[in-house]
Amino acid sequence: MKALKGGGKKSPNRFKQQRNGLLGIVHIAKDQLGLSRVEYEDILSRYRVTSAAAMSVPELENLVKYFETLGFKKKPGSVGPKRWKLQNTNQVQALQDRIRSTVQDMENGEARMTGLVKAKCGVDDLRFCRDVGKLKQVLRVMTLIKDQNHAKAQRR
Repeated sequence: MKALKGGGKKSPNRFKQQRNGLLGIVHIAKDQLGLSRVEYEDILSRYRVTSAAAMSVPELENLVKYFETLGFKKKPGSVGPKRWKLQNTNQVQALQDRIRSTVQDMENGEARMTGLVKAKCGVDDLRFCRDVGKLKQVLRVMTLIKDQNHAKAQRR
């Protein structure tokens, strides 16, 4: 009689394949979202680990779901060429910087920005909004609010 490999529901080979696949997805998501080393470490610190390799399979699955809320798409080839990715990352960073500078001069600007980012981008922190179109919308609205406040102040 011949013994079959991997007969259990979660055989060691299948478990290892699933784990390695999730680790790969995590690193692809990190690159696709353009997370800096500091941002990535901040996310991992929520799981009380310093490396994704130290996470369990359920934690890795949870992390992938979190990255999906930030805009990660599991579709193959959705990242695009490296040149495009770098340009997009630079554009995202520039828009985030412009939003922050616009908010600095506003009364209650931080709270307004946080609420608007949550409403438009669906994330709690501006750092995690990587959608150029949504960032442009946030910038437009924040600029309009700032201009309206400036106009009101001049009328007084």
